[in-house]
Amino acid sequence: MNPDPEKLIDLIGARAKNLFLTGQLLCTEAVLTVINQGLKGDLPPELAIRIASGLPEGLGGSGCLCGALNGGVLALGLFLGRNRPGFGNGNRVRRSARMLHDRFRETFGGTCCRNLTRDFRHDRDLHFKHCAELTAEAARMTARIILHERPDVVKQADTAFLQQVDATSRARIKKIAGLFQR
Repeated sequence: MNPDPEKLIDLIGARAKNLFLTGQLLCTEAVLTVINQGLKGDLPPELAIRIASGLPEGLGGSGCLCGALNGGVLALGLFLGRNRPGFGNGNRVRRSARMLHDRFRETFGGTCCRNLTRDFRHDRDLHFKHCAELTAEAARMTARIILHERPDVVKQADTAFLQQVDATSRARIKKIAGLFQR
């Protein structure tokens, strides 16, 4: 039986937020990783993280385009992007990226990391929690677009991965174990 798309979208947002809040992944990495693994994209998990790793904090800490929104655009490319050169065969992904951008801007009042976090600059905890919300919502918005454009993807969803909730202590153990795997 196929999962309900709205429940799937909520799971995607919650999983992205959990990975961010536990310090396992930054905003861009969390959005791309969760959508890739949760909807069974083509990227090995470590490659998804590597591709997204320069984009958090508004393009590498520059404060420009929100990293969560960046992750969403990468995920749209993964599931809706063109796979060959040529004019006209990328219209769907570009239209979807514009839609994501416009929805994000409408919801949060902007797309620039520096502006989105302006009110939280002097309170690290509030800043972190605000970014977790941006990450969760960007993941939900992106998943909604993907599932609208490719409803067949719902059949391949990995709900076991999406339902995982890591405690901060478990996340620390994973990070430490990762140091020994290099």
